[in-house]
Amino acid sequence: MRLSGGRGRRPGRAAWVLLLLALPFLRGVGNSFGIPLLQARPEPGRAYFEATGQYLDGEFLNYWQAHGGLPVFGYPLTPAFRENGYLVQYLERSRFELHPENAGSPYEVLLGQLGKEWLKSEGIIIPKPDTGPAANGEVLFPETGYKVGGAFLAYWQANGGLAQFGYPLSPQMQKAGGNSGLVVQYFERARFEYHPENAGSEYQVLLTLLGVERASKLDPLLRAPWTENAPGAHLRLDRHYTQVATLDPVVVLSDVSGEIRVLGGDNRVYATYPIMAGTPVTLTTAGMWGEQSIVLLVNGSPVDALWGAYKVTAPEWGVHSGDATWDDLYSKVDGFLKQDQVDYLAPDNVTPVHGYRSPDNIAIWLRDYVYQSKGFKYFEPDMTSTLDYFRSTQRTDGSLDDYLYHTGATLVYTDQIEVEADREYLFVEGVWTVWEATGNDAWLWANVGTMERALSSLWDDPRRWSPEYGLIKRAFTIDTWDFEQGSTEKDVRRNIDDKTEWSIMHGDNTGAYHAALTLAAIERYLGRVGVATSWEERAAALREKLNKLAWNGNFYTHQVHLTPVAPTGVDESQQLSLSNAYALNRGTLSHEQAVALLNTYQARMVQNQGSIFAEWYSIDAPFKYGFSTPGEYVNGGIMPLVGGELARGAFDNGFESYGVDILRRYYAMIERDGGSYLWYHTDGRPGISSDATLSTDGWGSSEMLSAMTEGLAGVIDSGKLYQNVNLSPRWAATDRAEVGVALQYPASGAYVAYLVAFNPDNSISLKWGGRYTQAVHLHLLLPSGFTPQQVKANDTQVAFSVSTVQGSNYLDAILGAAGQLVVR
Repeated sequence: MRLSGGRGRRPGRAAWVLLLLALPFLRGVGNSFGIPLLQARPEPGRAYFEATGQYLDGEFLNYWQAHGGLPVFGYPLTPAFRENGYLVQYLERSRFELHPENAGSPYEVLLGQLGKEWLKSEGIIIPKPDTGPAANGEVLFPETGYKVGGAFLAYWQANGGLAQFGYPLSPQMQKAGGNSGLVVQYFERARFEYHPENAGSEYQVLLTLLGVERASKLDPLLRAPWTENAPGAHLRLDRHYTQVATLDPVVVLSDVSGEIRVLGGDNRVYATYPIMAGTPVTLTTAGMWGEQSIVLLVNGSPVDALWGAYKVTAPEWGVHSGDATWDDLYSKVDGFLKQDQVDYLAPDNVTPVHGYRSPDNIAIWLRDYVYQSKGFKYFEPDMTSTLDYFRSTQRTDGSLDDYLYHTGATLVYTDQIEVEADREYLFVEGVWTVWEATGNDAWLWANVGTMERALSSLWDDPRRWSPEYGLIKRAFTIDTWDFEQGSTEKDVRRNIDDKTEWSIMHGDNTGAYHAALTLAAIERYLGRVGVATSWEERAAALREKLNKLAWNGNFYTHQVHLTPVAPTGVDESQQLSLSNAYALNRGTLSHEQAVALLNTYQARMVQNQGSIFAEWYSIDAPFKYGFSTPGEYVNGGIMPLVGGELARGAFDNGFESYGVDILRRYYAMIERDGGSYLWYHTDGRPGISSDATLSTDGWGSSEMLSAMTEGLAGVIDSGKLYQNVNLSPRWAATDRAEVGVALQYPASGAYVAYLVAFNPDNSISLKWGGRYTQAVHLHLLLPSGFTPQQVKANDTQVAFSVSTVQGSNYLDAILGAAGQLVVR
């Protein structure tokens, strides 16, 4: 009887967990400790092991019986399932692999290289081989350079040798990470342990339970005990599926009622469906692409499975609508960012730093990098090295450096600019984005102290905090930029001294507010509720005082001066500066304030029509005195980074058509110019500051991409890895009848995808799914005049409501990990 990838049945007992504690000592049908073993129950061609609730059958059972059985391999811990293209089964000390390319030969069943995999995963440092000749009783293996001798060699030779254990990968050595003095030796497929307390017995050499270690990392469903003697042939597909695309349907049937769980190509459960006997269930394929499997459970226990039932292809990342504005923007920004990448060494000339340079010079600025991460999180696998570097620059007062760059092979420049007050709160935002994309909790923990000290410095440092107003202050600069009033090309004022002119700039405070709430969310996730509450209280006080001081009814006043300033040649009370656009997305504004601000930007677009090509002002009106040339750079230049934040805020506040218009204008502009620039002259000419200026501005283009992915496409990760998604498709604001969206974090492989269609029969359909997605909070923009009467998800009615945002109607519902929705 040969194993197949078709189906398997496995039973179980919960008591096997207790028995595992004794398993390193168990050999044969009994042992010197008097512990009786639970034997496999014989069936024709298969055996059931009550100790673990699993079966062995076919070629795996034959191999187990012929090569040492229980003493060598231990009990089976999982069913036989598909992994990396092969049928595999985990046992306590081994992983069996079926290789059909070796059918009929002694190598049809091979043992997985668990020893090699364990060394790699644990990062164990192995001593180099001893180059001396082998002593008496030792054997040198030139393939790896290591020797085996004594009791280990005797065990290796007596229990299968090379075929069973592979070559040695280490010398005999003390067990890493322990003080027990246990001597071990690593082989490709095993780790030998020498137990002197058992000297002279057959138990003096034991095998580490590497199968147990590896199996413990598998999805719990693969380790669940199966019901013995369950009825056969429960689960089947309606037809033969070979290759299916992500979000394609697959129909499953069962002869008994229960629950089916779908495993992705990484053998992780990504969706669960109820199933009734004889009633077809349509699955929406998602999860990790590759060979996927389906397991049937009855009363919580697995009774049948289709292993490797079909192969799912990876999504095509981006937006697919048939309109180049949306479909090409994703790839164009990807292209810009690829040209912005730089690789430096930290000042130690050893530590690599991979990052994204500024649009107008070669440095990696912390500010630019964090803003660009809104775009490169969709394309970049290395998300951590730049923030790791800036974390290493933290000073005793909690502040961080601004930038890192090289001018030659070894010269490194890194420093901070005192007039700025944003890098500390931006570091918090950057850490959140990295954690969101990587899901790395250990890395998050490593940054908690740095974030707390950095953000606290804005409240504690007298150069940053105004006790009179309870707000963050800075020198009189243009918004968040890095030079003070009175600067010239020959004398750029960037340090704080007795001539500093102090102001309160709203952008520092909206940014700190957002960072404080972000840090509070992180602290709650890590279980530090009291610390989280204190940051929430700080944030609330900051918001209240900022809105009282700086909100003028339509927007935030650019700078509230704390010390007198020289004439600027402009009515500062009417200046609209760039951080107003950021305020739309930082949470300090009520909906009513956001509406007033968006109306202000639109009014200025009309007011300045003919003299300015876009309302994405760095500041309007520009300063006539005290700063750079009016209408250029940050003193009145036009910035896509402002347009991206405007569009993002427009989508959230019921101005969907305005958001669509901004994105269309930006796409037309980059098509016209063949690139994207940090700033533009008021007539639309690109702003080129120096020879270092790139036509691939990663800052502004990332903001625009974010406006499309999180605003128009409406995919917002509310935590990490798209586990919980706020999904707000707003395609009803466009002319597209059907749109597909697939967004991935390459740093972790997490993704989410959906396909929405506005159908001729006046219904709306939605398919969705992801790799790690657990729940979706749907907030779907409805077409004008559409009133939903019924909502079904996976053929089951779900509760829904309709909310209104500034005249736009949205359907709200809570959905599961994957499925199909129909709105009528």
